[in-house]
Amino acid sequence: MSAVEAVRIVDARVAQLRELAVEAGLDAVLATSDASIAYLTGFWGMQLERLFAVVVRADGGGAIIGPSLDREGIGTAPTGLEQVFYEPTSNGLPELRQVLTGATRVGVEEHHLNFGRSSALTEAGLALEPAAALVMRLRERKSADEVERLRAACAVVEQVLQRMWEQLRPGDEERTVNARVDYWLRERGATASHPLILFGEHAADPHGTPGSRRLAAGDVICADVSAQIDGYWGDLTRCGTVGEPSDWARRAHAVVREAHAAAVAETRPGVEARAVDAAQRRIVEAAGDVGQSLHGAGHAIGTEVHEPPFLVPTATATLVEGMVFTIEPGIYRSGIGGIRLEDDVLVGAEGPVVLSTLPLELSVVTNGE
Repeated sequence: MSAVEAVRIVDARVAQLRELAVEAGLDAVLATSDASIAYLTGFWGMQLERLFAVVVRADGGGAIIGPSLDREGIGTAPTGLEQVFYEPTSNGLPELRQVLTGATRVGVEEHHLNFGRSSALTEAGLALEPAAALVMRLRERKSADEVERLRAACAVVEQVLQRMWEQLRPGDEERTVNARVDYWLRERGATASHPLILFGEHAADPHGTPGSRRLAAGDVICADVSAQIDGYWGDLTRCGTVGEPSDWARRAHAVVREAHAAAVAETRPGVEARAVDAAQRRIVEAAGDVGQSLHGAGHAIGTEVHEPPFLVPTATATLVEGMVFTIEPGIYRSGIGGIRLEDDVLVGAEGPVVLSTLPLELSVVTNGE
């Protein structure tokens, strides 16, 4: 993508957010999350304790605000917004208030702006209102370019998963395998990654911590690998066994594969998010003797690995064309293991489009016998 095209894209996003602010009766929208700042400006910062923010004013003004040590990075970002920097003697709030001069009603990303900063802005006379939904209204529908970036991220994750299965052997340690996969992802350009590869009974915990557990004959392997490439995430899960699958592994995999297919089929425009979850849940929960369903069907994915809307029983959102979700049903049995299958799926005009291509079959690792 050319620099001119990149500027055009982010400027169009800022203009769309400005229109939403006007419709909502806001004087400005304040974006403070890394992903939203990158979406509106093309700049990915290392926020840590320092303030980074984008202000989009309803009257046509706006700025990206950041510390002076990030002047070079922000200066090369493809944004047409004014660039405002603050020195180490400031915490950035005076500069932010200056950009907001004359504004009263300011929409904020309420799940991100911290208490101290929101209190300081309120004390300065600003009326803060939740507006994360306005920003997400733009971010949730992916453009053709964004879909291709998501597809490219999936391709990198697929390559690394395939390499992992090829090299995995009994005796390998969980944390070593996870570190190896992280290294391979970063070799391929990942700016962030989150491998979660668990063996045997550890795989019964969907959010377990890889440790010193070594791979052994008969183990189930649950390999959940995600990576951010060129600003967008790919997130896939595949499973395998050491030696031929046990009866439990075969049945659990069959149940999850059926649930996966049912949830993918429901990923269409006009369908409620909770209906996608229900499609997989009724299959997994009907197999209660095999294991438990411990989570929803998935989540949206884009510049963040987990974005709203979420595919859970309480979700009220309706799917629209351009959204991209993970579809990841799973079944888990304490003391034995867990099976999860995850793909990234576009809500296409004519129905679901799976962005990943890796086969869903169980991989079989030789047990060395």
